[in-house]
Amino acid sequence: MRPIIIDNLQVWPEDLGEMTWDEATQRVKELGEGWRLPTIEELKETLYPNMKRIPDLKAGIYWSSSEYYANHAWIFNFSNGYALYHNNLTTYYVRAVKTFDGGAALELLLKEF
Repeated sequence: MRPIIIDNLQVWPEDLGEMTWDEATQRVKELGEGWRLPTIEELKETLYPNMKRIPDLKAGIYWSSSEYYANHAWIFNFSNGYALYHNNLTTYYVRAVKTFDGGAALELLLKEF
């Protein structure tokens, strides 16, 4: 699959499934260096306006990396564009992102050859 680049983010080409926040943070780390959950701002300001460019993105709720307070994190609903916080033990969708900088660009270029 071709990489998805939106602004300064590389977006993982598919959802990783539904899981708790702790499972999600662990799962994205397993993807390799630099992969992480998007911040709530990245979900609202970058991914949501470009959701048609992201394959397999559900019109559902996704975890962010942004914690709210003990055992709660921010979530984003792609069906209505609302952000709110929820208990970390609930299961929601997971999509990984990576900051796209010079090192990431070089890595992608080398993979093309």
